[in-house]
Amino acid sequence: MRVAVRNHLRWIVGVCIGGVAAGVVFFAGCGGQEEWDQFWDKFREKGEQPAPTPPVMNSRGKGLQGTIGQLVTVDGLQMIQVSGYGLVTGLVDTGGSDGPEIVKQYLVKEIRRNQGIGEPGMPAEEVIGSRDTAMVAVTGRIPAGAKKGDRFDVGIEALGTQTKSLVGGRLVLCDLKLFAETPQGIIEGKTLATATGPVFVSPFDRAGRPASKVDLRRGMVLSGGITKEPRRIRLMLTDPRYSVAEQIENRINSRYAGLEPIADATSPGSIDLDLPVSAMEQKRLFLERVMHTTLNGNTAFLEERARDLCDELVDLEPEYEVIGLALEAIGKIGLPMVRKNYASEQPGISFYAGRTGLRLGDREGMRVVARHARNPRSPYRKQAIDELGWAIEMSAAGEALRKVLDDEDTDIRIRAYLALRRHRNPAIETRVLDEDNLILDLIDTTGPYLIYVQRVGAPRIAIFGKRMRCNPPALFPDIDYREDGREYFTTLTAELGDDRMTVIYRNRRSGLQSPRLRAPLIVADLVRFLGDRFSLDDDKNPTGLAVPYSEVVDILGALCKRQTIPADFVTDEMITESEDESGRERRETEY
Repeated sequence: MRVAVRNHLRWIVGVCIGGVAAGVVFFAGCGGQEEWDQFWDKFREKGEQPAPTPPVMNSRGKGLQGTIGQLVTVDGLQMIQVSGYGLVTGLVDTGGSDGPEIVKQYLVKEIRRNQGIGEPGMPAEEVIGSRDTAMVAVTGRIPAGAKKGDRFDVGIEALGTQTKSLVGGRLVLCDLKLFAETPQGIIEGKTLATATGPVFVSPFDRAGRPASKVDLRRGMVLSGGITKEPRRIRLMLTDPRYSVAEQIENRINSRYAGLEPIADATSPGSIDLDLPVSAMEQKRLFLERVMHTTLNGNTAFLEERARDLCDELVDLEPEYEVIGLALEAIGKIGLPMVRKNYASEQPGISFYAGRTGLRLGDREGMRVVARHARNPRSPYRKQAIDELGWAIEMSAAGEALRKVLDDEDTDIRIRAYLALRRHRNPAIETRVLDEDNLILDLIDTTGPYLIYVQRVGAPRIAIFGKRMRCNPPALFPDIDYREDGREYFTTLTAELGDDRMTVIYRNRRSGLQSPRLRAPLIVADLVRFLGDRFSLDDDKNPTGLAVPYSEVVDILGALCKRQTIPADFVTDEMITESEDESGRERRETEY
């Protein structure tokens, strides 16, 4: 038995490490992968230990002189890859009972420990042996700096050969652990996270096109991983000295801490860093500010430093990013010098000065950034839109983004929507359908109709245009649409001139078909009808069908392709963690 356990654990470790070769795709729920490439280039670690030499922080000017970043490396930036086994339920004859015996025994024990799995009174062995369930391998990555309860995406793959499809299933009973392969065998760590939630098998390829064939035995649970304990980030001194460690601790706490300290010099060579709550959504930015913070916090020194840095902005080849971060690290003391550059005719100077002011809470700086966001010719337009999205305490920033929603550029509109979503602006009406089936955003815009679908992070559909409606004739499924063997439970039809959509829904468990149901032609109302939980109104008519998210987005994609819905259909990009679109290896990044 011990040999069998070792061999199978070796297999799943191989799946985790070689996820792309095994066909499993991983995504970090906290997002911002490419955003971290710049930071990662500066502070790359060597293996699991901090680099023995200072991080690469080169600068011709004064932006990095005397900073904390010249004295430390960062430990704890590696994402932790975790794995485990789980059970997918609710498959209705598309699951399977075969798989490694050791996994089956493990899941039987878990079912006995947990009530509510399977039918009441059903023995655990029958639950595992049912064609309504499937044993799966589960993998995911816990981001650096994660707090307890943070969520991340997980990838799943059916074990055995009997399972035909995971579409419409739900992952339960999954603990995620760290496994390590050593000369003595596989070492199993403690449970670092759990995973649960509806399975999403994307009906589209990585470019967002309807895929003719999809592997229905693999899928994802969007934001299904939940961390059980926080992850620590630590600054490691390249020349350990307790006096310097204490200086760094005091400087970080005086500049960035609130009522409670966030830095703790635990030894001459290390400072534990507890990211403040305000920095959890922008961890990279917070760490970069820390690295650009000078040990000297004297007010006169900082004022002089701000003047010197602003003078460097007008150089022939200014280091905008370094200068901007260094000015942010100084704080509001430097704002009078920064404001003098808001009106510069040089786009780089005005944007980075405005961005610095915005990040420090200056409303005039926000207006400078807003001008770049509205200007189609600004080379910093996309960056400006992103910056306005983080200015959640400035209502004017939200209004500036609201105007960009009407832009002619689809990418710009989507970027503005993603930024505005953080503001809770009335231009976006949000509704959660059937607990965790999907999130529907209805966007008030006068621009061209657009549907945007998320495939990572959260099951979310954004409809640009409250009046968007289907134009019959309509038909779903269309036999020419795809050929992957996917089983559909929803049929939609409408004849030319119809004022409603006809929907027939087949009960996944009993196989019984509903009578012909009438659904609205307004797209947002149609999505609500399809995706919300099943319930009946006073006239005993259904108000929701609880159609799985993957099928809802498939329906929308098909209707847009046929122009039954007169809208562009766009999905977010799905790229594996080891390849970009050109096939080049990507560096592992952290958040």
